[in-house]
Amino acid sequence: MARLYYTEIPRLPDRKAMREAEHRAGRQLLRDVLGCAEGDVRVRADGKPYLPGGPFFSISHADGLVLLAVSALGEIGCDAERAGRPLRNEAAIRRKIAFSGEEDVPLLTLWVRKEAVFKAGGAGEIFYPAMPAGYVAAVCCRAEETPEPAVRMELL
Repeated sequence: MARLYYTEIPRLPDRKAMREAEHRAGRQLLRDVLGCAEGDVRVRADGKPYLPGGPFFSISHADGLVLLAVSALGEIGCDAERAGRPLRNEAAIRRKIAFSGEEDVPLLTLWVRKEAVFKAGGAGEIFYPAMPAGYVAAVCCRAEETPEPAVRMELL
Protein backbone atom coordinates (compact mmCIF):
# COMPACT_ATOMS: atom_id res chain seq x y z
CA MET A 1 0.00 0.00 0.00
CA ALA A 2 1.15 3.50 -0.81
CA ARG A 3 0.93 5.80 2.19
CA LEU A 4 -0.06 9.46 1.99
CA TYR A 5 0.60 12.19 4.52
CA TYR A 6 -0.14 15.88 4.46
CA THR A 7 0.13 18.96 6.57
CA GLU A 8 -1.33 22.41 6.22
CA ILE A 9 0.60 25.60 6.83
CA PRO A 10 -0.99 28.90 7.82
CA ARG A 11 -1.08 31.27 4.85
CA LEU A 12 1.61 33.93 4.85
CA PRO A 13 1.21 37.18 2.88
CA ASP A 14 4.70 36.99 1.38
CA ARG A 15 5.13 34.37 -1.41
CA LYS A 16 8.79 33.82 -0.65
CA ALA A 17 8.13 33.26 3.05
CA MET A 18 5.26 30.90 2.18
CA ARG A 19 7.45 28.84 -0.13
CA GLU A 20 10.18 28.61 2.51
CA ALA A 21 7.62 27.53 5.13
CA GLU A 22 6.28 24.83 2.77
CA HIS A 23 9.77 23.48 2.12
CA ARG A 24 10.58 23.43 5.86
CA ALA A 25 7.32 21.55 6.45
CA GLY A 26 8.18 19.08 3.68
CA ARG A 27 11.57 18.35 5.23
CA GLN A 28 9.89 17.91 8.62
CA LEU A 29 7.35 15.50 7.12
CA LEU A 30 10.19 13.44 5.63
CA ARG A 31 11.96 13.31 9.01
CA ASP A 32 8.78 12.47 10.95
CA VAL A 33 7.40 9.88 8.52
CA LEU A 34 10.56 8.25 7.17
CA GLY A 35 12.85 8.81 10.13
CA CYS A 36 15.59 10.22 7.95
CA ALA A 37 17.99 13.03 8.61
CA GLU A 38 17.99 16.00 6.25
CA GLY A 39 21.39 14.98 4.86
CA ASP A 40 20.04 11.53 3.92
CA VAL A 41 17.93 12.90 1.07
CA ARG A 42 19.65 13.10 -2.30
CA VAL A 43 18.52 14.71 -5.55
CA ARG A 44 18.60 12.90 -8.88
CA ALA A 45 19.76 14.57 -12.10
CA ASP A 46 16.10 15.17 -13.03
CA GLY A 47 15.57 17.08 -9.76
CA LYS A 48 13.52 14.44 -7.93
CA PRO A 49 14.59 13.86 -4.31
CA TYR A 50 15.20 10.29 -3.17
CA LEU A 51 16.55 8.24 -0.29
CA PRO A 52 19.34 5.79 -1.18
CA GLY A 53 17.95 2.36 -0.33
CA GLY A 54 14.35 3.60 -0.27
CA PRO A 55 11.56 3.88 0.34
CA PHE A 56 10.41 5.71 -2.78
CA PHE A 57 8.63 8.99 -2.15
CA SER A 58 7.23 12.06 -3.83
CA ILE A 59 6.43 15.42 -2.29
CA SER A 60 4.29 18.33 -3.43
CA HIS A 61 3.90 21.87 -2.09
CA ALA A 62 0.64 23.64 -2.87
CA ASP A 63 0.01 27.10 -1.45
CA GLY A 64 -0.36 26.03 2.18
CA LEU A 65 -0.51 22.24 1.79
CA VAL A 66 2.38 19.77 1.69
CA LEU A 67 1.60 16.26 0.42
CA LEU A 68 3.98 13.30 0.84
CA ALA A 69 3.42 9.96 -0.94
CA VAL A 70 5.52 6.94 0.11
CA SER A 71 5.96 3.55 -1.60
CA ALA A 72 8.06 0.50 -0.76
CA LEU A 73 7.39 -1.09 -4.17
CA GLY A 74 8.52 1.45 -6.74
CA GLU A 75 8.38 4.93 -8.16
CA ILE A 76 5.53 7.10 -6.97
CA GLY A 77 4.47 10.59 -7.90
CA CYS A 78 2.11 13.08 -6.30
CA ASP A 79 0.95 16.59 -6.98
CA ALA A 80 -1.48 18.93 -5.25
CA GLU A 81 -2.79 22.36 -6.10
CA ARG A 82 -5.10 24.88 -4.47
CA ALA A 83 -8.46 24.70 -6.25
CA GLY A 84 -9.57 27.90 -7.87
CA ARG A 85 -6.13 29.45 -7.99
CA PRO A 86 -5.80 31.84 -10.91
CA LEU A 87 -4.06 30.48 -13.98
CA ARG A 88 -2.82 32.64 -16.80
CA ASN A 89 -3.41 31.43 -20.34
CA GLU A 90 -5.65 28.50 -19.39
CA ALA A 91 -6.45 27.75 -23.03
CA ALA A 92 -2.75 27.60 -23.93
CA ILE A 93 -1.99 25.35 -20.96
CA ARG A 94 -4.84 23.00 -21.90
CA ARG A 95 -3.64 22.81 -25.53
CA LYS A 96 -0.16 21.95 -24.30
CA ILE A 97 -1.04 19.21 -21.77
CA ALA A 98 -4.42 17.71 -22.78
CA PHE A 99 -4.70 14.59 -24.89
CA SER A 100 -7.69 13.71 -27.02
CA GLY A 101 -10.60 12.85 -24.73
CA GLU A 102 -9.36 15.10 -21.91
CA GLU A 103 -11.01 18.28 -23.15
CA ASP A 104 -13.70 18.24 -20.44
CA VAL A 105 -11.41 17.40 -17.50
CA PRO A 106 -11.08 20.39 -15.15
CA LEU A 107 -7.71 22.02 -15.81
CA LEU A 108 -6.28 21.68 -12.28
CA THR A 109 -7.32 18.01 -12.14
CA LEU A 110 -5.59 17.48 -15.47
CA TRP A 111 -2.53 19.38 -14.22
CA VAL A 112 -2.10 17.37 -11.00
CA ARG A 113 -2.62 14.12 -12.92
CA LYS A 114 0.11 14.99 -15.46
CA GLU A 115 2.52 16.13 -12.71
CA ALA A 116 1.95 12.96 -10.66
CA VAL A 117 2.59 10.74 -13.70
CA PHE A 118 5.73 12.69 -14.59
CA LYS A 119 7.06 12.41 -11.02
CA ALA A 120 6.35 8.65 -11.06
CA GLY A 121 8.54 8.19 -14.12
CA GLY A 122 5.81 8.29 -16.75
CA ALA A 123 3.68 5.28 -15.86
CA GLY A 124 1.31 3.98 -13.23
CA GLU A 125 -2.25 4.00 -12.01
CA ILE A 126 -3.80 7.39 -11.14
CA PHE A 127 -5.61 7.95 -7.85
CA TYR A 128 -7.32 11.09 -6.56
CA PRO A 129 -7.02 11.12 -2.77
CA ALA A 130 -9.39 13.11 -0.59
CA MET A 131 -7.70 16.33 0.46
CA PRO A 132 -8.74 19.19 2.72
CA ALA A 133 -11.36 21.50 1.23
CA GLY A 134 -9.90 23.79 -1.38
CA TYR A 135 -7.25 21.41 -2.74
CA VAL A 136 -7.09 18.89 -5.56
CA ALA A 137 -4.44 16.14 -5.70
CA ALA A 138 -3.37 13.11 -7.71
CA VAL A 139 -1.07 10.18 -6.96
CA CYS A 140 0.50 7.90 -9.55
CA CYS A 141 1.85 4.52 -8.46
CA ARG A 142 1.75 0.83 -9.30
CA ALA A 143 -1.81 -0.48 -9.67
CA GLU A 144 -1.30 -3.06 -6.90
CA GLU A 145 -0.44 -0.25 -4.51
CA THR A 146 -3.76 1.56 -4.03
CA PRO A 147 -3.01 4.49 -1.72
CA GLU A 148 -4.41 4.48 1.78
CA PRO A 149 -6.39 7.59 2.81
CA ALA A 150 -4.13 10.55 3.48
CA VAL A 151 -3.11 11.05 7.10
CA ARG A 152 -2.97 14.60 8.45
CA MET A 153 0.28 15.31 10.29
CA GLU A 154 0.55 18.11 12.80
CA LEU A 155 4.04 19.58 12.75
CA LEU A 156 5.52 21.14 15.85
